[in-house]
Amino acid sequence: MLNRRDFFGASLGAAIAAYGSPGDKFRWSCTSGMFRSLDHQPDATLKAISQNGFQGIEASVELAKACRTIGEFKAKLDLYHLACANFWSGGDYYNSANPAKVRKTVEHNIALARDYIAPCAGTHLKVNLAMRDMQAHPVPNWWTTEELSTLAKTLNEIGQGTAEFGVKFAIHPHNWTLIDCNYTEVKRIMDLTDPKLVYMVADTAHLSLGGIDPVKFVNDWFPRIVDVHLKDVEQKYSPANAGWTGPAPSKEEHARASLYKEFGAGGVDFVAFLGALRKHGYDGWVALDFDPPRPGEGSVEEKMENRRKYVIEMLHATLGS
Repeated sequence: MLNRRDFFGASLGAAIAAYGSPGDKFRWSCTSGMFRSLDHQPDATLKAISQNGFQGIEASVELAKACRTIGEFKAKLDLYHLACANFWSGGDYYNSANPAKVRKTVEHNIALARDYIAPCAGTHLKVNLAMRDMQAHPVPNWWTTEELSTLAKTLNEIGQGTAEFGVKFAIHPHNWTLIDCNYTEVKRIMDLTDPKLVYMVADTAHLSLGGIDPVKFVNDWFPRIVDVHLKDVEQKYSPANAGWTGPAPSKEEHARASLYKEFGAGGVDFVAFLGALRKHGYDGWVALDFDPPRPGEGSVEEKMENRRKYVIEMLHATLGS
């Protein structure tokens, strides 16, 4: 079994960079998917995150496999003075017609914790649960008690397996997936899973689009939150200020024009959201999580310059130079 102390010590120095406001315990990271359009990986992604002053990365297996070994990828992280926040994964978490696919997903995620996250001293595994059948179940709350209990058992098993390698397991309530950003749906799965084995990612855009106020989500579910994603939405999709109750617009609408907006769009009160995290003493990662620019939206470099300026000036993040 891997000894995480051997890996953690080397990454800790990279991780101990500036926090945000005085007294903040959390650190700032970026998801690797934001930079997947760049050439010369993984260096292009790591360099872009580091040069903008962020302290960590949410990495993908695809990015790591741009190196020959996980040890080589870890060396790249150290070279760019970045800590590994997590790796993320997908898979098939509920399939009554083909349980073998679910078993494959369980084994894959536990292996990911062992072979990728632990060697890079990452803190957790983040997963997007599979997309649900939108024709059969167009709105949230479609689960029967039996179906949800089966899903919960699978999630607990993965959480138990990753915990053996010191890695927390976190599901990402995500629009259009098995667990949507619907308060009842989130509560049902959280009630059925072990709080010591299954955690969550709080994504400000997905929560808002699904009709959940991100601030309320933090206050209600803080002990289960192990990761945070920041991105904005249009003001009309604000549960707190516009009374939006969801469900989220369709995937087709998102394909036509991104529902995820840059900071300042007005749908998310980031000051209040980070204030709630600070009140509870959050000590995890705060990640910028945007899609790569679509045609006509500008360059990655331009986007990052604007995002960096926003988090420094508006959210009081102290990033590296």
